[in-house]
Amino acid sequence: MDCEHDSLKAGSKTGLKRRRSESVLQPASSSDLNRCDRPAKSRRGEPPIWANTRQQLVDALDWYHSMQGGAALSDKRCTGFLLDGDNGSRSVMTDEVIITRVGGGSTKDSQGNLTLQRDQSPDGNLVAAMMTTMRERRPVGVIIGSRNKLLDIDIPHRYCVLDWFLITNVWSEKFGSYAGYRFRLEKLDWSKKGWWTAPDAEQVSQASMHGDSNLGPAERMCAECGKFSQQIYAKPGWMCLQPSCSQFWKVGGSEPAEDALFEYHPTFLNQRLSTQPGIPDPGPLAQIFDKNLSSSQGTTSREEWKGIVCPQCHKCIQRITWDAWDCSNDPARAPSETCRYRAERRIRAVPLLSVTEGAKAFRSNQLACAIKPAVDNLTCAPYEMRVYEVPGGGWVTHFAANPQINESSNGPNFLFDRLQVINLGLRRYPLTNSQVPGTLTCHFAVNYGVPYKYVVSVDSRGFSEAPAEILTALGRLSWATKIAVGRSGGEYQPPNELLALGYLEQMKIGFHDDGEKDLGPTIATLSLGSRSRMFVRMKAKYHYGVGDKGVPTRDDPILPGSLKEQERRALRQEFEAGKLTLPQYRQQLTSLVGRSGKKEPPKLLQMELKHGDLLVMHGAELQKYFEHSVQPDHGLRFALTARYIETTDKTDLEKGSFRLQEDQVYGGL
Repeated sequence: MDCEHDSLKAGSKTGLKRRRSESVLQPASSSDLNRCDRPAKSRRGEPPIWANTRQQLVDALDWYHSMQGGAALSDKRCTGFLLDGDNGSRSVMTDEVIITRVGGGSTKDSQGNLTLQRDQSPDGNLVAAMMTTMRERRPVGVIIGSRNKLLDIDIPHRYCVLDWFLITNVWSEKFGSYAGYRFRLEKLDWSKKGWWTAPDAEQVSQASMHGDSNLGPAERMCAECGKFSQQIYAKPGWMCLQPSCSQFWKVGGSEPAEDALFEYHPTFLNQRLSTQPGIPDPGPLAQIFDKNLSSSQGTTSREEWKGIVCPQCHKCIQRITWDAWDCSNDPARAPSETCRYRAERRIRAVPLLSVTEGAKAFRSNQLACAIKPAVDNLTCAPYEMRVYEVPGGGWVTHFAANPQINESSNGPNFLFDRLQVINLGLRRYPLTNSQVPGTLTCHFAVNYGVPYKYVVSVDSRGFSEAPAEILTALGRLSWATKIAVGRSGGEYQPPNELLALGYLEQMKIGFHDDGEKDLGPTIATLSLGSRSRMFVRMKAKYHYGVGDKGVPTRDDPILPGSLKEQERRALRQEFEAGKLTLPQYRQQLTSLVGRSGKKEPPKLLQMELKHGDLLVMHGAELQKYFEHSVQPDHGLRFALTARYIETTDKTDLEKGSFRLQEDQVYGGL
């Protein structure tokens, strides 16, 4: 049924009263969307907070915790938005109003534009959260990225905070063949112009700010579905915005053409809901103060390695080094940056008992293993040696310590105390293969000996520069390596590299392998401080036999214990016998394992590593086909990991050369 002649329902005032606003443009048409094609205009001021990377924002702002996607959610509500890159058609930004689409369910087309691939549901996490936030009238923070195409100004930094906004409207539209959602944001404080506005833009008068604040967008009732929809567009006209209605997104019974001219209705653009009473005060966008005015000693809490906003230049600063926030110590720092703000923060000494005593025992399911160990209490007594043989991989040997070992001369207790005092040079490094550029590790690191690259590229110092405590730890790791490799019948290669990792509260290292091409088959770790859980699992592409995009894994060995192991072997035999073509084999394999991108392989090993424990992983296949992660329980933890790395580089060989003192050589206990 034609909805064009349905009855009109106004807001609190009858009719479609059109009013002017000093802060809003005339009805926005599709031509307004290409502002980036025009010369950049001057702006009124500078952003109150800015950042070079997304993680800097996440670390420093309480209201924006989203490493991917534009919206930040907490407790099923929206707390902030990042507007960057492709905003989509019909998006617009004025001095006080932003209209853009809801993300999700899209992929990039051949031109790099995001296109919706499925209908967006009102029950989806993001849309539902936006609806709740709108109903509860909760302010949200908004950030603009330098790739945003809506502003015709020179955005001064990669990410710039705009201000607090209010979600005033959320509605459904047609995007190509699918129904998606769009929303309207309104600046919370209209009493002053935003930094992004033109210098000559007029301030909003008090009379204009409050006079028509209750005038909402006009609504009409659809004669087909009997539901009301707002008057969003002046052109092409009113449309039913109920996706379930047969007249959804139609004018005169037909959908507007993709290249049709769309103009937002002035009444919809100019409404001012943010000036109404009852909206909670969100407070400042961030607490900005000089950390040098507080204690120079910190703790190991999550608060201590959160980011801060520089009190001098207002950039979001991450805690990159172990002992300070340093505005100039930024891998993404631009050449134009000159700020040298630095806040020293030495971590207060942590008593060993505070991280080793009182922890609740892990539940049995938290330490469940698919592989049972061979336990030896005699060979390396007083260590208890637990050996796990990983089918198709190698061996994991766990040397469980006890108080007698930990309290020995130059033992784990001594090392834990000393590593807190000496300057190891610990810092966080950018991940090499992160989906979000500039993302730092969730731990601090320093490398000694031959240079080593794991999930990051770490600067390496020669053992000649290493503190005595590092060489003492290396002596213990060399001993454990020799014992574990000898037990498996392998060839012992003395470690020539040591990676020291420091963990504060809530830090961890995700699943990874240590499979650098020149890395030897053995890795040994000494755990100091807080207990942790270590997990070992098969890499997904070998467990399933296909990658996350459904492509069969090249040179898949079909490991023991992998998913549908026998069926996959039989299927491969048919293919190798010529009974299946390659496309048939791929299709049947993908159907057999039924992998989706979110599925993760099961954990084969879950081990509790306590203070003083040593762990050795031996076998080249263990790094090739399997991966591991470490999750500290609570409090301060150090992990010292030694390896042998093959190299012919003279400089690297010199870095990896060392001689242990008599008291650094370890022979057990």
